[in-house]
Amino acid sequence: MARQVVLAFGWLVVGVGGWVVIQPGGLVDFAGVFLKPDRLWLVIALRLAVGALMWVAAVGSRTPRTLRVLAALMIVSGLSIPVVGVEGVRSVADWGAGLQPIALRLVGLVTIGFGAFIVWSLWTRRTES
Repeated sequence: MARQVVLAFGWLVVGVGGWVVIQPGGLVDFAGVFLKPDRLWLVIALRLAVGALMWVAAVGSRTPRTLRVLAALMIVSGLSIPVVGVEGVRSVADWGAGLQPIALRLVGLVTIGFGAFIVWSLWTRRTES
């Protein structure tokens, strides 16, 4: 089950990255939805849950060490949000909102690459089918 959830997360990341490439201002609007104290806890919970599931799913992946490093980074980032606080997260979001559209599009391309790497890592090889 962990593998399927993380695969779905990877496809979601690819989709969000594609959306940012097409509509860079949409990232700012999307991030603004979660920049409220009551919704930030949802972000924390999602990062921790996906990080833990990625850690478990990494065992059967093509790149177990790399996925475990990414899982650890997700967990650490989830745990750091309460330390940084809403204002710290908002200041980072404001900095990102001030970037030029081309820079946001580059972020979108990196996001697509990140999601595609997760999908590739967890995709079943033909010999395993």
